[in-house]
Amino acid sequence: MKKYGRLACEACGFEFKLAYGPLAEGIIDVHHTKPVHTLTEGDKTKVEDLALLCANCHRVVHSSRQWLSVKKLRELIQVK
Repeated sequence: MKKYGRLACEACGFEFKLAYGPLAEGIIDVHHTKPVHTLTEGDKTKVEDLALLCANCHRVVHSSRQWLSVKKLRELIQVK
C-alpha cells in the first residue's frame, strides 16, 4: 500500500476495492513463492518471497502438484 497506493493481484491486476467498493479495501491473498513446507527452523520469510494474489489466481497457482509461478500464471492469463 505504501509503495503503490493500492493492493492489486500481481498476476491479473484484480483489485477488490474497485470491484466491491470500500468494504473490500485491503483484501488480498498473500502467496509464499518459497513453499512454507520447505522452510527450516529459523528461516525468515522475506518480502521478496511473497506475492499478492487475488483469491482466484492464488487457487490456480496451487491447483496442481507442481505449483505455477506467478510469472507463468501471468503468461497463461495473457493467452485468451
